[in-house]
Amino acid sequence: MRFDNYTSNTASDLAARVYVIDKTDRISHALDLMEKHNINQLLVTNEGEIVGVLTKKGIARTLGASGDIIKPASSLHVTKAVDETLTTVSGAMTIGEINHLMKSSEVLVVVCEQSTGWITFNEIVKASRPVGSAGEIMDPPVTCSSFDRVTHVRRRMIDEDAWWMMVVEDSKVVGIITENDIAKAMSQFMGVVKPHYQDSRVRKLVVDDIMSTDIVFVRTSTPCIEVVDLMLKHDVEGVAVFDQTDAMVGMITQNTILCKLE
Repeated sequence: MRFDNYTSNTASDLAARVYVIDKTDRISHALDLMEKHNINQLLVTNEGEIVGVLTKKGIARTLGASGDIIKPASSLHVTKAVDETLTTVSGAMTIGEINHLMKSSEVLVVVCEQSTGWITFNEIVKASRPVGSAGEIMDPPVTCSSFDRVTHVRRRMIDEDAWWMMVVEDSKVVGIITENDIAKAMSQFMGVVKPHYQDSRVRKLVVDDIMSTDIVFVRTSTPCIEVVDLMLKHDVEGVAVFDQTDAMVGMITQNTILCKLE
């Protein structure tokens, strides 16, 4: 793939507005902010100083950090899930250099003399025009069953470093489940179920209880630029790839796109 040189040439051109939360706030409040502003990350501060980044992925993994029992978001503070390995860049860094860093960091914090911004997948792909087709860049699909227990799927996501999975029954895609779905479901679940029932009830949750059936897909022949546009339009971390016979043959995630950009 390549970058077409539009109006964005440097980090300061690409940087978007940041949203901030204090490390002492609760994770449930962080999830509410992300939902309100339609974002997947927040900058974390302590007494006005930036100390790290909080992402939906980090929240999902923290909520389930204790064995297979998923903790309530209302009982944990942001500091439990913050990633303190902050990647900061100068406003003068070029797009090519930024893309190289994005392959190992979900969020880049851009520090300029007068302002602070961030660069995420959305900003980097808006400045690029990837060429090729979906079939040329797709990864093998990662799947689960609608009858799998949520705790088991969450463990698989951690072990396999998978942000989301396609839900398949009888060789047909029936939905998707993401770490964000799990985090939101557990946050809501813990708010309505009495504490002494939570352990057993959480263990009984299956994928079918929380999966989304709103599937975004492309064909193997779909141009990569259209794949990117769909991901941005629907605000999804990935899409399924179907062939011309409607069989699922692969998946494209944000990382798939970033790894193919040059």
